Amino acid sequence: MWREKLSIKKDNAIAALYPSAKFLIVCLYSFCSLIIGTIKIEGYPFFLIPWFLIVPILCAASGVWKNFIKAFNKVLFIAVIIFVVQSLFVPSETIIWQIGFIKVYEAGLQSAIVLSFSIMNIAGMFIWMFQTTENKEISRALEDSGMNYKVAYVFISTLQMIEVLGKSSKTIMNAQQARGVETEGNIFIRSKAFFPSMVPLILGAITNTEERVLTLESKGFDVKCKKTHLFEIEKSGKEKLAAVIAILITTLVIIGRVLAWVL
Repeated sequence: MWREKLSIKKDNAIAALYPSAKFLIVCLYSFCSLIIGTIKIEGYPFFLIPWFLIVPILCAASGVWKNFIKAFNKVLFIAVIIFVVQSLFVPSETIIWQIGFIKVYEAGLQSAIVLSFSIMNIAGMFIWMFQTTENKEISRALEDSGMNYKVAYVFISTLQMIEVLGKSSKTIMNAQQARGVETEGNIFIRSKAFFPSMVPLILGAITNTEERVLTLESKGFDVKCKKTHLFEIEKSGKEKLAAVIAILITTLVIIGRVLAWVL
């Protein structure tokens, strides 16, 4: 029986890579970030700073620069907080900078660079992957790799739940604001408006879960038979090249780390 197949067409060669190829790049990049973090000049892991430039360059080349900036702002905020806390509260004998009682310690600054840039490197690369790959692409790729369709659905549902709850939270806050509830201001005012919104948010999530269960049952999700898919995902043909480049860069990083250790 003939069935229509749907597929996603991407003009950008990097964004069109198969999800498994992107995941390989993410894993190797994260591994290299950990290795580069151990290469230090006078105790400072300065190589992590230029290494991070790969992330925005890759996002710009993939055509997802604007979406990357929006998603990366939260990661940057957390990284800045970690950088400040590590610099000020990890004591050592050497003080780099001091104004009054505020002191920046050498050991704290070294630890701050490692932690903050490691977080930005790894999180930034995951953001690139999810900005260039739709959830249904990941789900289809997981099933093609041999993963049980139920496990793949739970994984993708978990990813989608974050976005769904975020949108529901904004809707509830806007409704409260329309009723005259003050939702903007300092942290105490926002807390007063946020906590009461948790009850309808949780109840709405439970209701949506029940609706999803009924929808899946109506589509025969739990029926023991061969599953058909309306959506198909195809390889772009550049996956081998991307994998070779990623493996080559990882090899060079490992060789560089060994030479730095030997010399």
